[in-house]
Amino acid sequence: MLAFDADPVLREARSLAAERRRVRRALSTAARPSEIAEHRTDLAALESRLDAILSDASHRAMIDAALDERARVLRIAVDAKRERAAREARLAAADALVARAVAAGRALTAGEGVRVRELRAGGRAHEDESAQGASSARTSAAWRERIDSPERRDAVLDVLGAARLAEAARQLRDGLLETDQMRGIISEALPAVLRGDPVLLVGETGGAKTALAEHLSRRAVGSEPEFVSGYGDITGAQLIGTHELRSENGATVSVFIAGPLLRAMTDGRPVILDELNAMPAEFLKRLNRILQLRPGDAFGVQENGGREVRIAPGFAILATANEQTPHRYRGLDRLSAELVNRFGANAYRVHYPDTGRSYDELPAENALLATAAVVDSRGELPPGLPADELLRVARAAFISQQVFAGEHGEGFSDYVSTEREIDGRPGLEEAVLAPRTLVAILQKVAGSAGAVPLDRALTRFVEGVMHREDRRVLAMILEGQGFRIGSASA
Repeated sequence: MLAFDADPVLREARSLAAERRRVRRALSTAARPSEIAEHRTDLAALESRLDAILSDASHRAMIDAALDERARVLRIAVDAKRERAAREARLAAADALVARAVAAGRALTAGEGVRVRELRAGGRAHEDESAQGASSARTSAAWRERIDSPERRDAVLDVLGAARLAEAARQLRDGLLETDQMRGIISEALPAVLRGDPVLLVGETGGAKTALAEHLSRRAVGSEPEFVSGYGDITGAQLIGTHELRSENGATVSVFIAGPLLRAMTDGRPVILDELNAMPAEFLKRLNRILQLRPGDAFGVQENGGREVRIAPGFAILATANEQTPHRYRGLDRLSAELVNRFGANAYRVHYPDTGRSYDELPAENALLATAAVVDSRGELPPGLPADELLRVARAAFISQQVFAGEHGEGFSDYVSTEREIDGRPGLEEAVLAPRTLVAILQKVAGSAGAVPLDRALTRFVEGVMHREDRRVLAMILEGQGFRIGSASA
């Protein structure tokens, strides 16, 4: 069975075709006449070389056979994707059924409960879907039967992998890569948001807590949430609203201007309180009462003379908080038990990707994140970032995250100084190659058109760390994965 990587001629033809796509794209965006002429010259040379390859009858026959096999592989992959899409549609239908009941403030009927279980189990929920279900089963069996060799299996997996990367890249552009952990939290927390219950997301810095809160908000109401960033001197008036003096018809009048919380209540939208434990204790005491409110309740606005506001459906509070770790996150206060209890069972710990894996395992989620940050719409990597380099930086990021979080896996002691070990402190105190940092570094490299190699971008990151011991540990982790960090550890 022929594949485009199985023969030098096929590999060259594939490489030439890929370069031709890049040159055509460059030509479509070129503006200067000299630049246009250069691209046209390059394109003509590529076309000439491809024509030379195809002019050889044996080469043409080989390429035609490879293209035919590629078409078969793509058809198999399409059927596999359809099966997955049907499975995801059933799960989405189950979630939507539950969401409708939650939004209506009622329990599922017995019949709805059966349909939800069947949908989640992959069975059919309605009699009129039985033919479609049988057809899907036949399609599923058919595409599996057409994989009749290891080579074809690997080719199908490559196509499906590229499709998964393109999907992951789209999710990342939309704000949140939906890993298994994120999907699990979304599935459990979304009904709470729809009911108007408050939700708390706790975790280390850069772990996508805010992105998850924004995703939950959009999924719940289909619109952008109100957003309040935590800082030490925020007041209730800034959150709820305050009076302002304005000029109207030549007179100065006092006008009440609603704040983000009150706007969310009246518009029926969630409000995100980001970094809750950076907010002052006096403000959090006021929040205790607000966290008990639900859609349909009346809220007396003290800042507006006690006037009542009826809370519209769609309102909910989503809060994020950083872990309460000694020696870290200066300016943060420990959240009181009274406040945390207001969230009830809707408090979720958001872990770094791959938490629970040992240091020598493949960090699959970090690797997916790293790759999704740089692939194009076809799921293909840029020329300057090979897959092995992405895997190495993903592994370095994973190790740094576990060391920062104090996950004492095998190998953890290699990154902890004696002083920190005695004090019970993590191996990294203030800095970490967190998921959002990893994405930013890789996108800088990918967006530099080859001008910034990954070694240099990682060196810049380490050099920017203020804590000397953290610089040393990060450099050691990165150098352990084969990166050259220069003088960053000094």
